[in-house]
Formats: sequence, C-alpha cells, structure tokens
Amino acid sequence: MKQLFFLAGLPRSGSTLLGALLNQNPNLYVSHTSSFVEILWRDYSIWNEERYAEDFLGTKMKNMKIPFLQKVSQNYFSELTDKPIVLDKRRAWQALQNIKMYREIFGKNPKIICCVRKIEEIIASYKSLHLKNKKEWHPSFLQGNVFETSFIHLKRTWSSEFKTCLLLIEYKDLVEKTQATLDRIYEFINQPSFSHNLNNIRSKDPLKEAEKLYSLKGMFKLPSRIKKSTTSIKILTDEEYNSYSLKNFWKDNDTSSYSA
Repeated sequence: MKQLFFLAGLPRSGSTLLGALLNQNPNLYVSHTSSFVEILWRDYSIWNEERYAEDFLGTKMKNMKIPFLQKVSQNYFSELTDKPIVLDKRRAWQALQNIKMYREIFGKNPKIICCVRKIEEIIASYKSLHLKNKKEWHPSFLQGNVFETSFIHLKRTWSSEFKTCLLLIEYKDLVEKTQATLDRIYEFINQPSFSHNLNNIRSKDPLKEAEKLYSLKGMFKLPSRIKKSTTSIKILTDEEYNSYSLKNFWKDNDTSSYSA
C-alpha cells in the first residue's frame, strides 16, 4: 500500500523545482501535474448524483463505495511507480471539497505541501514572461486555473478548520535554505530526511510540452542547480504593486478578496 501525499500551492512558486528535488529520493515519487484528483472526484461524486440514484440502490452498493475508491487510488499509482511514497502534484488538492473527499475515502485528513511566494513576485514573473515572449500583458491572464482559482482555494483552506492539512513552503526558503526546507517536508510527512544533490537538478516532467500550451517559452524552465529567480518586482507599475502586495494572506490578517 502506497502512502499518499500532495504537492499544491500557488503557481510560479517553486513546485516544479521542489518536485524535481524530492524525486531524487529513491523512496519518493512526485508526479508531474496530475489529473488524478479529477478522476477520483468523478468516481466519488457519481454515487450521489440523482440521475444515477437507481444504479446505486441497496446496502451492498452503498457499502462498496469507500473500498472501491481506495482501491482505485492504489491501482492508479501502482501503474505509475513502484516507489512506496507518492506525492501527487495538483493545485486542486488544496480545495476544501477535495480535502473533504479525501477524508471521507481514507478516514483521515490529507497532508498537502503548498509552495507559496509573495503575490507581487508571482505577478512580476508572469508579466516578465509575457514581455520576453513579446506578448501583450494583461491581468486577465491570471483568471481561472492559471492563478486565480488556486489562490482562492488556498486562501479559503488557510482560513478554515483544515489549515493544519497544509505545510506552506516559501519560495525564498526553498532557494536560500533548501536542505532545511526539505527537512521540514520530511518531518511533515513523517519520513526520514534525505541528503539532496542541489547541484544536479533534473526533471522528468514534460516541461516543454506544457510551455507550448501557453505559448510562453521559459515558463517551466528549471535550473540545473539551486538559483533564485532574477525577476524584479520593478517590472510592476506602482498600482500593480500596491494591489498585489496586500494579498499575501498567510503573512498577515488580510481578508481582501482576490481581484485581477
């Protein structure tokens, strides 16, 4: 039986780098961006859909829901890896509905590692990418799954009873105190520490294919060694900086809602 944990958080915050580092551990498998949460949700939610009510009548069908979903989860990851510990990478895991789904299926709260970064730095990174690719920058790019959805879900969970499910990993800590930050993660998932090679970072993720989806070359560029991003927040206008710098909800008591 595989142990299952999750890698989520905010975009442009180091999750690709973190996944590549953790994959150096021979006992860990970190997926590239995964569709598993959507697959599991569809299997989970159909039991309660009114149009399928007749298909799930009877005690036997109702009682098989949880063991079926547990086996689906194990079989899914067994097809991907023989490693005993899995970190499934998908920002949707930090959504409250998915946390509650996990708890119902597995009888415990999930442990979700969430990469975060100052919001003004995230926006500056996106804006810089657009300019480097000679594309016009407009904040509407941030809508939906690119940024807005993950921001909203993480903020809601951080303010909920499920806050303890989250381990927030600051981008600054990941690149400046890398091994100590990795040790925090191992403590969070109750695993022994592992000494990582910070000067030979490689990823098996289809990064170039992902870049093609957004037509933004360099969007998922991964350094071969630990190196902090050189993108400056000076690329933002005063108005942009003043707006986005107030949205670092995990650093203070800001309760403002997201607005691009």
